[in-house]
Amino acid sequence: MINSRKLTAFTLIEVLISIALTGLLIVLLNNQITGSLKTDQKIKDKMEYKIEIETILAHLEADIQTASNLPSGYKSVVNFYLKDQLHISIKKFGISAIDQDLLGAEITWKFGNLGISRNIKSKDGKFERYLSKKELQANVIPIGINIFKLIIKCDGFTKSKLFKL
Repeated sequence: MINSRKLTAFTLIEVLISIALTGLLIVLLNNQITGSLKTDQKIKDKMEYKIEIETILAHLEADIQTASNLPSGYKSVVNFYLKDQLHISIKKFGISAIDQDLLGAEITWKFGNLGISRNIKSKDGKFERYLSKKELQANVIPIGINIFKLIIKCDGFTKSKLFKL
């Protein structure tokens, strides 16, 4: 007795087409996942840098608030530009970390194409610390006699802060 029942199956061409379509879908999904991970990393980096700039501005504000007072009653803070860099120079008194004596110090903040740095010059020596090495542009806009606005532009975002002298 011969079994005349026919077995149904996929042809070789149908199997190859389904494998090719599956491979194409895997490549497309991989590109989507990779693109979203890169975008997520860019957003994360930008947010971290914004937080870094806000922290730097908070430190600058603390330096300005503790600056020495001039006879006019204003803080000893001077803004000037040197080689396309904004410099904010602050004079204040503090305690020496070496011998605990009272000393005068000049703190200079630099904003520009080399990033942001904070320099301290006192009888203990000169110290420079880079707080950010990303290129940026900084401008100071006087608002009143004792108020100025610092604007920082970098990597597609702008941050500004008002400072009272």
